[in-house]
Amino acid sequence: MRSRNKSEAKPTNLFHFPEITVDGFLVEKGDIIKVKDEWGMRFKFDSLVTNTKTGAQWVDCYEVDKMRSGCLRAFKLERIKRIPKRRKRARRATANTAS
Repeated sequence: MRSRNKSEAKPTNLFHFPEITVDGFLVEKGDIIKVKDEWGMRFKFDSLVTNTKTGAQWVDCYEVDKMRSGCLRAFKLERIKRIPKRRKRARRATANTAS
């Protein structure tokens, strides 16, 4: 087998952060989110990306269709909406009939 030339990764100006805060709630990598003006689509959050040279920010996420990840898309931070996680159903209180 022939050996390959291994090269070092070039430095980049992009900084990836794996979590963001939306409306006071924490959204972590892998959480399902919605995007304003994208009707009927859900996305899986990947990271918040900041260009350290220009200061531009955007959100990278994957399209989700039938619980499978699709293509990578990027949106402005203002368009992101959080999908609330389902809470556990509260147990009904039963009144004691013994008197």
